[in-house]
Amino acid sequence: MMLACGGGAHGDTYARGAHLQAECCEALTGGARDKCLADLPKVDDQQVQTSSANQSTYGCVVAHFACDKATGHATQASAQAQLECIQEL
Repeated sequence: MMLACGGGAHGDTYARGAHLQAECCEALTGGARDKCLADLPKVDDQQVQTSSANQSTYGCVVAHFACDKATGHATQASAQAQLECIQEL
């Protein structure tokens, strides 16, 4: 089931998911962009970043992320799909 949601067989999903989210924030300007980037969840511990649970969770982000450039966040449908994927893990 992990692979269906973009698990470890697809590389470092934490890095890819974090990049997708940051790239979405970049669509904003000024203070809104800075706040969006500052509010992104970050995992500083390399062991946690590469854990199978974190990789599976971010696999769901990678598989289902769609940016709403007006808000700098995932679209409603994207967020729902990510949640459903995570709940299936």
